[in-house]
Amino acid sequence: MPTKICACCGQPFTTRPQVRDQAFCSAPACQRERRLRWQRDKMQSDPDYRDNQLRSQRAWLDRNPGYWRTYRSQADKTSSPPVSTVMVATGTPLSGLYWIKFRQDASVKSDAWIAEITPACADCLCKKDACKERT
Repeated sequence: MPTKICACCGQPFTTRPQVRDQAFCSAPACQRERRLRWQRDKMQSDPDYRDNQLRSQRAWLDRNPGYWRTYRSQADKTSSPPVSTVMVATGTPLSGLYWIKFRQDASVKSDAWIAEITPACADCLCKKDACKERT
């Protein structure tokens, strides 16, 4: 059986003979990414699929008119303040140039992400205002 490198995590994996052109390993996070990519591509390339998705979402909203209002009011009561509020409260400046890295948090819900925000280096070319003169 051939071994390939996963298109999501970059780890080697053994392909299944039943799946031609397999590009993702069987890890749940990689399979989730595979499905997300498929849906994104399908939404861009297939107008019938896109239209069906829109009609399905509208039908669900018609059947559940107050869902999001109720959800947000309950979430506001139980959630902690956003990270940016905490950073401002602690006195850490938020202005300037930062790198943001996202990663999934396996310890909570499957759709939760962690954002790691780090200041960009001071002598980095991307921090210079070289493009201001061109605009």
